[in-house]
Parts: sequence; C-alpha cells; structure tokens
Amino acid sequence: MRLPLLLPLAALLAAPLALAADAAKWSALAAKSKGGVLKLDSASYDELLAADREYSVAIVLTALPAQFKCQPCQEFDPLWHQIADSWKRQPRDVRDQHFFAQLDFPDGQPIYQRLGLTTAPTVMFHPAQIGPNKGNKLDVVTYDLNRAGLNIAPLHGFLSNLTPAPFALHKPFNPLPFIVLPLLSLAAAGGVYSARALVVPVLQSRLVWGAASALAILTFTSGHMWNKIKGAPYVTVQNGKTAWMAGGYQNQLGLESQVVGTIYGTLAFCVIVLTLFVPAQSSPLKQRVGVFLWLGLLVVVFSILFRLFKMKNGAYPFGLLF
Repeated sequence: MRLPLLLPLAALLAAPLALAADAAKWSALAAKSKGGVLKLDSASYDELLAADREYSVAIVLTALPAQFKCQPCQEFDPLWHQIADSWKRQPRDVRDQHFFAQLDFPDGQPIYQRLGLTTAPTVMFHPAQIGPNKGNKLDVVTYDLNRAGLNIAPLHGFLSNLTPAPFALHKPFNPLPFIVLPLLSLAAAGGVYSARALVVPVLQSRLVWGAASALAILTFTSGHMWNKIKGAPYVTVQNGKTAWMAGGYQNQLGLESQVVGTIYGTLAFCVIVLTLFVPAQSSPLKQRVGVFLWLGLLVVVFSILFRLFKMKNGAYPFGLLF
C-alpha cells in the first residue's frame, strides 16, 4: 500500500540525476570535439536546448560548404573555435555549465526555417532554464554581428559577460614572427645596401612619393580603416545570393570599399590628365579631343558614384546622367 506513495518521491530524486547525466553527456562530446565545439544537427539541436537544461549554450549557425559561398562563415569559423577552446581551458566544474555548439545549414535546414534565418553566420546565446545559472530575462540573446563585425574581441566580450564565469581569450604562441621577421629585416637591409645606387633615386623621386600619397589617400577615404576597426566582412550572403554592398550609411562591406576606392581613383586620374597631360599637348586638336574625352569620362564616373550612393540609401537626393 505504501508503494504508490513512494513513486513521486523517487521521481523527484531521479530528476537531478537525469539532468546531471545530460550535462555529462554533452561534456563528454565536447571533450572529444575539435576545440570543444559540439557539431549539431536538427535533432541534437533540440536535445541540447531542452527546456529543463541547467547549462547555457552558445550556438553559431553557419553555411560553411563551398556551394553556399559564405565568405563571412569561413572567416568566422576559426574565431568561434578559438573562443570555444579558451572556454575549454576552464576548470571542469565551471566548463560543464556552458557549451559551445555549431549548426551548419545542410545539417539543420528545419531549424533555419523555424528561426526564420536568411543570413549566416548567426550567434545565439541560450541561458540555463533552471538551476543557479538560470537567466532572469531573455530566453535567447542574439549577437549583433552586423554592428560588431568579424572581430574576435567584441565577440569574446559578449560571451564572457554571459557565461557562468568570465574567461580569458587564449592566444596560441607563434614563434615564427620572432624568427622570420629579424631574418627578413636583415635580408632587406642587405639588399637595399647592395642596390643603393638604384634605390636612392627611387626614394628621392617626386613621382613615386606622389603616387604613394595618392594611393594612401584613396585607401583611407574609401573606408578601409572603418572596415579594419569594425571587422567588416568582405561580402555577405542573403537568401542564397552574394551581396557586395550593405544598405544604409551605418554598414559597409570590404568589396564595397574597393569599388568606391576604384571610382575615386578614376576621378582623380581624370583630373590629373586634364590639368597636366592635356595642356602639354602641342596640337590644339589633340587638346580639344583630350578635354572632351576625359571630361566626358569624369562626368560618367561621377554619375556612377552618385548612382552607387542612391543604391546604398534610396533617400540620396543627387544624380547626374543616371
């Protein structure tokens, strides 16, 4: 008669053991995986994010296979593994409270459809649902990759603030720079000294310094430094298509900067030709043809630049030919 009364008590005692077994299972899989990153499919994704989990999970959803042409995914993947490897160095009792995982598009298309994702990579942090590390507010926190860019420092800061314990970013020691750079410096110095009769005139050339200055100006005015600071991706993939231009004035892509720099360089070259080379022509006919030709190219390229600004922001008010 007492057996039915003991069944609920037994179930309550077995629940913590089941939760501990689940955490131990994922801990064992993470220990065997590369960099401590769990490779998921649709089924294991749902299993890992069970509603009764006592651990938190950081998941990156990617599209790594070559057919998807997701360059940001390729660039982001080693950063994710480096951060996961840094967390893997935590003490076991801390490490088992949080897991890093990865779901690739071919392995989890139903999950992508359920979440309504059209871009990759996407980073999501899922807090623990029960236990001492239970999140008090959001069920999931999404990392703003467009704002932070493909840069490991803000990603590490984002995750370190959310994990059960903050952790340092481990950077593997690479001895090659300390060996190769001194050798290359000595070799370069020896080469310059041996060829000083040729090198010195080049270093004193106004043309060389002018070209170098123009190249530096075009590089920085095209947005190169913004890309370096923000870690902007070279291109993005949206709805299976590669996009080389980011909409709005707050975002920018690497290829977009190269296109703008090329346009600026063409405009600068047109002005140089009109001010230096065309007036140097001895024939009035050649001067006239040169003015029409290069001035026409200047107007066409300016029109392309205005059109590009219009494509980036539909509210841009200016335009020339098209």
